[in-house]
Amino acid sequence: MTLQQLTYISTVAKYGSFSKAAQSLYVSQPGISRMVQALEEELGITIFVRSSAGISLTDQGRELLNMGNRLLQDADRIKEHFIETESDTSDTLSVSAQHYSFAIDAMMMVQKRSDKKAYTFKTYIEQGPHVVRHVVEKESELGFIFITTENKRHMNRVFDDNDLEFHCLIESKPYVFVHNSHPLADKKIVTFDDLKPYPCIMYELDADAPSILNEELVTTNGFFPNKVNVVNGLYQSLSIMVENQGFDMGTGVLSRSNRKYGVVRIPVKDYDMPVEIGYICRKGHKLSPLAEEYIRCVNELWNETKIIDSESNNTLNV
Repeated sequence: MTLQQLTYISTVAKYGSFSKAAQSLYVSQPGISRMVQALEEELGITIFVRSSAGISLTDQGRELLNMGNRLLQDADRIKEHFIETESDTSDTLSVSAQHYSFAIDAMMMVQKRSDKKAYTFKTYIEQGPHVVRHVVEKESELGFIFITTENKRHMNRVFDDNDLEFHCLIESKPYVFVHNSHPLADKKIVTFDDLKPYPCIMYELDADAPSILNEELVTTNGFFPNKVNVVNGLYQSLSIMVENQGFDMGTGVLSRSNRKYGVVRIPVKDYDMPVEIGYICRKGHKLSPLAEEYIRCVNELWNETKIIDSESNNTLNV
């Protein structure tokens, strides 16, 4: 039995629906059903029963939920205790983000500006569902994700269900990222036909996660690459760009570390889908001074990107 399973059961009971609970928890319905079924088998009980009126708890399920909720509350108190204790003695900041190099750069900037003798800075680069869960479970103060016109309705529902707020910092559009040795690197603009001969880098997503949570923007425009490299880290992505002429479809921020390793960004012809990049936090949460500093650093990185575009005459309505 895990805290995750207890969280799933509590959420299903709250909404009276596996599908609504799955939306709230940012996972797929089959995934949450399997987790609940596994716990039923482990404990030898039936937790939920289905009827024409919906899903309801059995007596054993209700008893489990009462005990489980106490465990979940205790887990929250433990987290809050150690987070508060740590923050009293040192600088402490935890940020989760999808696979954005700028998220790491911003944390390095915060670190360099810290005047504390002790600090703990945590940067989690991970899949979208994990970003949300880290913020919901208070493991991260901020979570950086992107929203498009195609997933905005779904994402807003996820935020509402989890008592989260989304704050847009950057308004951009999709860009192709390639190494400066790539045959397309000198182009001012590329087409999807230009990209077809080259491998597209995509980030791995758990099988249980809804497909709408993919980080890649290429398939949203009906473009399906012939060659695909699936990775789970930024280092792998950079290696494929350098060694195999791979490309990554990103949301526009050209980070300092990307520039250091020779990565450039190129707009895609006739692909102007608006993209919002921002952070999520718990609803009503007052940001810590470090979190505010981190956000200022992200804005600085975005302004640097715009200056570089301006100097190269490659703004194209960004």
